[in-house]
Amino acid sequence: MVFDFRDLEAKKVEHMRDGEGHVFTKRVDQEGMGGIIINTIPPGCSIGLHQHTTNFEVCYIISGKAYEVTPEGKELLEPGMVAYCPNMGSHSLVNEFDEDFVFFGVLPDVK
Repeated sequence: MVFDFRDLEAKKVEHMRDGEGHVFTKRVDQEGMGGIIINTIPPGCSIGLHQHTTNFEVCYIISGKAYEVTPEGKELLEPGMVAYCPNMGSHSLVNEFDEDFVFFGVLPDVK
């Protein structure tokens, strides 16, 4: 199965997960598979703290920098890094820098 994200229009989501500002997201969801996303977090914006209760998330950082904030602390994310949030884990992503933060995420359903 192939998904062409070049054909998807980015949707602007205000206060994603009660975060600051807005996020641009491209997302594909398939029954039994979960979601695949490409998100862009502009400078000064964030995805608020949220818990993964039906999936886990693997994020590959494409460009920019941001912080992943978890109950355990705050880590800098940069291009080429991978961030993982387990099922029942929680995290937020905060862009405190001067350029867009772009990541590719896979959110497989947990049965």
